[in-house]
Amino acid sequence: MKDTDTMMPPLATGVVTRQIEVNGVRVTYHEAGQSNTSCPPIVMVHGSSGTTRGHFGFLFPMLAVRHRVISVDLANPVTGDDPLELEHLEAQVLAVIANAVPDQEITLLGYSLGAAIAGFTAARHPKIVCNLVLLAGWMKTDMQQLLFNRVWHELRALKSPKLDDFTVYGAFGAPFLSSKTFEDLAGGAAMPLDDFVDKQMELNSRIDIVDLVPDITATTLIIACSYDMMVPVHHSRALFGTIENARYAELASGHAVVFERPAEALRLIDLFAANPQEYPAGATLPVVRP
Repeated sequence: MKDTDTMMPPLATGVVTRQIEVNGVRVTYHEAGQSNTSCPPIVMVHGSSGTTRGHFGFLFPMLAVRHRVISVDLANPVTGDDPLELEHLEAQVLAVIANAVPDQEITLLGYSLGAAIAGFTAARHPKIVCNLVLLAGWMKTDMQQLLFNRVWHELRALKSPKLDDFTVYGAFGAPFLSSKTFEDLAGGAAMPLDDFVDKQMELNSRIDIVDLVPDITATTLIIACSYDMMVPVHHSRALFGTIENARYAELASGHAVVFERPAEALRLIDLFAANPQEYPAGATLPVVRP
């Protein structure tokens, strides 16, 4: 793997952006924060159609104030009709970890599809992942998700202008939407529609890590979203009940918690990353709401 700095503008002051080659594709990652902290570095994995800028534009720079943070921008590793698999994306995450923080234990944070990748990785590589944060995650796709996914693909195939509306409808919580107008929401959840996004959405329809999740030994924080329609809250509760060393918190948000409630998510993640053992396994963490 050869490491090269890119010419991209930084996410924030002090951010270094690099690229490495992983199985024939260029994978970008971003680094910032306190290299001398005693806490394990936080490695972040975004969700479907996302990037560090797209999903962690708030969380990344705020976490970097007190932690060393590395965030992966996943790249499309497959061509043609070949399916995307969790193993492909895990390989990119592991390569970034090996390049950025070799021979160190990490806190691995995943959002949405990134949570499935993070859980998959933590179960298979317990010596690397000592702490785990699963934000709006799930371990097995159910019928509610399949129905959403099928409608999304049909609108996508039709090139329907209503795809953005459908995505906004699924991504944001009812309380958040109640204060908005159509003008406020225009383009608010628009996806960069390309082959990689299509493959991620197809992968979402067949996530199944049920057999692996009980193997997770990392100290884990599960963050659920009360109004989540894309990954309903029972999925986070199932993760909480399956991972032995897990704690649970629930935010009053839709699936797009990284936009709706970034400050509340930040508080939970920051405190957990600084002291994962503050609350015992099985605890429900208090949530401070504005």
